[in-house]
Amino acid sequence: MDAIGNEIGPAPLELSRSNNGDGRACLEAAGEIDISNLDRLRETVSAILAEPQVTELTLDFGALDFIDSSGVEVIMGAKQVADRRGVAYCLINAHGKVQRVLAILGIDKVLAPTEQRQP
Repeated sequence: MDAIGNEIGPAPLELSRSNNGDGRACLEAAGEIDISNLDRLRETVSAILAEPQVTELTLDFGALDFIDSSGVEVIMGAKQVADRRGVAYCLINAHGKVQRVLAILGIDKVLAPTEQRQP
């Protein structure tokens, strides 16, 4: 509830999955990722990473306007799962406030596509 007692629902978040073939999946996120909706993100990413045919998962944040620390925790936890499974995992198209948060934390480099990572 907010300060005047109004019910506050989850932040708007749309997740859309596409398959690029050869075990490559892409999950597009639009809206906001925060504590109010991160269970959906966690469940969706976990389900994709659990699929035996998936060899690569790309998170596309081109339409994402906001991410908080709980969202960052979910995407980094998913990276650990991906690493254990040998699944390539990266994040693309972050911009604005989302890119700033990821850059401040150094996550933009950790989750960059392989060809863009710096040693």
